[in-house]
This record gives sequence, C-alpha cells and structure tokens, in this order.
Amino acid sequence: MQNQTIKLSPSPTAIIESLRSIGYTMETALADIIDNSISASAGKVDICFEWNDKDPWIAIIDDGSGMSEDKLKDAMRFGSLSPLVERKIHDLGRFGLGMKTASISQCRKLTVCSKYKGKMSACQWDLDVIAGNPKDDWTLRVYSDSDIKKDPLLKKLVNTHLDQLNTGTIVLWRNLDTILAGTAAVDSENKFSETMSLSRRHLETVFHRFIKPEIQHSSSVVRIRYNNSDLEAFDPFGAANNPARQELQEQEIPIQGNRIKIQPYVLPHKSKASAAEYEKYAGENGYLQNQGFYVYRNRRLIMRATWFRLIKKEELTKLIRVRIDIPNTLDTLWEI
Repeated sequence: MQNQTIKLSPSPTAIIESLRSIGYTMETALADIIDNSISASAGKVDICFEWNDKDPWIAIIDDGSGMSEDKLKDAMRFGSLSPLVERKIHDLGRFGLGMKTASISQCRKLTVCSKYKGKMSACQWDLDVIAGNPKDDWTLRVYSDSDIKKDPLLKKLVNTHLDQLNTGTIVLWRNLDTILAGTAAVDSENKFSETMSLSRRHLETVFHRFIKPEIQHSSSVVRIRYNNSDLEAFDPFGAANNPARQELQEQEIPIQGNRIKIQPYVLPHKSKASAAEYEKYAGENGYLQNQGFYVYRNRRLIMRATWFRLIKKEELTKLIRVRIDIPNTLDTLWEI
C-alpha cells in the first residue's frame, strides 16, 4: 500500500477555545495589542472603553503605519509570522499570535479596522459565528465600506479617530465575556471598572520607557491615553531626582554578537524619601516582593521582581532592583 497524504486542518472551534485559556489577563492582553501599535511606529495610542449599559466594549486605536486589506487579512491569520523568521530590530512581536490570542482571551468578537494610504479595510473574527458554522472552518468576515458605515460603534470610532489620519488602526473588542465571568449583574460594572483601573497601573509600568523615554531614546516617545487621560510613566527604579537613589555601574555582557545590559539600582531608604515617594515606589506588593531583576525586551518590560531562584527575597535586599535589557535577537536563548 502506497503512502498517502491528506489535508488535516485543526478544528477552528477547538483551537480557538483552547487559545482563549492561554493565560492572559486584561492588562497583559491590552499590553500585547499596544506592542503591535509600537511596532507599527505609532506616536499615539488611545485605549477607549465603555460599560455601555451591560454591553461593554474596549478599543485600542493607534496612528501607526496601518495595513492594506491584504496585509490585514494576513494579520488576522493565527500564526501569521513564524518565530523562526528574523524580526526587525525594534519589533516587539514574537509568534504572530499576539493580537488574536490577546483579543479572544477577553472577547468573543474581534474587529480590526485599518487605514492605509487613505483607504479603509476591516475584518472580524466572531467566535459564535465560527462555533455555529456547520462546515467547521475558519470564517473571517471581511467588511466592505458600507459594512463599516452600518456598524454604529465602528463607524463612530472611525469618524472620531481615523478620519483625520492617513494611516492608523482600530482593534475593537466586543462581547467581553471573560471579564464578567462569575459576577452577578449588580457586581459586573464594578468589576469592569476595577479591572480597567488595575490595567492602567500595569501599562504605566510596562511601557514607562516609551511614555517617558531616556534621553538617548527621546525621539521614540509614545503617548498613550486611557479614555482621554494620559498614562503617567512609572519607573520601578525610583525617582531619578532623589540623590539617595543609587545608580550603580552598568555592565554589558556580549552574547552571540549581541549585548545584554545590566543596570543595578538601590532605592532610597525610608528615612531618605518622603512618605509619599516611599509608598509610591513600594508598589502594590511592597518592597520585599518587588526586589529583583526587571527584564526588558526592546525597552518593554516582560518580567519583573524575580531573582530567578538565585537568592531568596529578604529584608536585607528589599531595596535592590536590577534592570536587564535584552534584544529580540536572543529570544531563543531566553526561551521567550
């Protein structure tokens, strides 16, 4: 009997529902979408959201390079870029899954609308449509210009944010089931507000070097707004204007033709900072838990407050925080 090959595509419903449980929280999902905006050279990112009378929605909008219709369709593909492909030096992506998996971890309806060279394109993944498709195949909705105008919320966002731009992108989340799971109707709005508030603080830390970049990166500042309120960068290494903060000597380690930069800091003792400053840099879990290494990939915080099991977190070291900068060219070494 001769060997034969057949096409055996995975069930989209099974794959998608599995990917929804990959481990995202609201704040990490939002951060992944902002990664795409920064990689698209956005200078401004708007995170807009509304409770919308028990039908909440969230939109992440940027003024980046935008996508043509063909590029947008490809970007909607799960696994659109292999991690084996060498990425641009400032790219924050990795697996070509971020936008999709981050989005569907929080919502059942993902709509992406992008403007490129003045032309608008839009596509939508609706998980309920996919689940109800008797052919069990990947059913991506491609919007026409009239479809965009017939979608009231999308039309409103386009008119408000993209009309005056030549390029830009809207990532719109609707049917937000994850954030409301396990809440009674009376608690849902409070949970939504609390989650969005916690997410803001997370983003202010993860992207602090883009919101308020160092002098050598001053040209790459990104303005991020949260329902029209600017995010304020939170630098976990303390206030630079406090002379009691110790910035120790930076070290560089060459690896495979790349350089890893290591910058240790010792934060001010309680007696050397105001009560407000000391409490601010303690962070949500306090100095004891927030000591350790802070790893940045292309200036984006990807891991924080860990000693990687090299030492235990103790009172003696609670004011020590070490910044590690790695490039995206060493992802395999770090098992990103």
